[in-house]
Amino acid sequence: MSDDEFEIINERRQLQMDNEVFIGAIEAGGSKIVCTVGSDWKEIFDSEKYIVPTTTPEETIARVLDWFEFRNREHTISAFGVATFGPVDFATKSIAMTTPKKSWRGFSWQNSIDERFPALPIGFDTDTNAAGIAECRWGIAKDRRVVVYVTVGTGIGGGLMIDGAPVHGLLHPEFGHMFVPRHDGDEFVGTCPAHGHCLEGLASGFALSRRRQQNDSMNRGTVSEWDLQSEYLSLAMANVISVASPEIIILGGGIMNVEGLLEKVRRRTKELLSGYIAKEELGRRINEYLVSPALGAFSGVVGAFALGYDAIH
Repeated sequence: MSDDEFEIINERRQLQMDNEVFIGAIEAGGSKIVCTVGSDWKEIFDSEKYIVPTTTPEETIARVLDWFEFRNREHTISAFGVATFGPVDFATKSIAMTTPKKSWRGFSWQNSIDERFPALPIGFDTDTNAAGIAECRWGIAKDRRVVVYVTVGTGIGGGLMIDGAPVHGLLHPEFGHMFVPRHDGDEFVGTCPAHGHCLEGLASGFALSRRRQQNDSMNRGTVSEWDLQSEYLSLAMANVISVASPEIIILGGGIMNVEGLLEKVRRRTKELLSGYIAKEELGRRINEYLVSPALGAFSGVVGAFALGYDAIH
């Protein structure tokens, strides 16, 4: 290779680097905040993540933005994508005043990021909506028009995707706060500060922990905790299927990693629907219908990248 040819290749490489757009991706969950920077979704997926426990806004956000300022010296950040627990206020890019996390009520992601990175575009949505976006673009829901993503972790949330975009109506869907029939004998009051025994109040990770602490009667031989968990989640799936008629439902979150739980939910959902919706996806192909996220634990942060990318394109 001649010197001239080598110089041309180097110039092309430099131009490509100069044209790369780096996105700061933030996934803010109930127990931790995941941060990373990348120029495409695969880089975000593969990158080393910076993880901060979700404590108070003051403590948490200082650590998050300090880290992004450090990374900004290496790669200039062009936009941020924030995928956060909710409920959220889209107009102000903030946490709504009704969030169970009292110290975070009214916290503005927009204002906090603007203080360190003035005037940068910010893509903003719920963590579950962002995860759904990622799975529609690059994961298991590619080429599906109507998709539901549900996360079962510290809390329970869900997003409804139409043609790859999350539904925003009066606010955003709150799947975790639907009401499901109580199992006979379950007298647990629930953990949701607003509704008590909604789905999140009965079947979230926080509810599971509180049940164990109280050694409640449902865990003393009447029914196993995972049978009870799968019952409530299956009732929720039957409701979602009846209302939204999604082509696929993705079940993510740490609780869904419990061995055998997804299979219990599949089996019980099929029983509850009783063949009324005569589709193979709700019969012999149920394993292809109620599924785990292809992007695994990183659906949310990859979705945050998508939000930031969309904010500048």
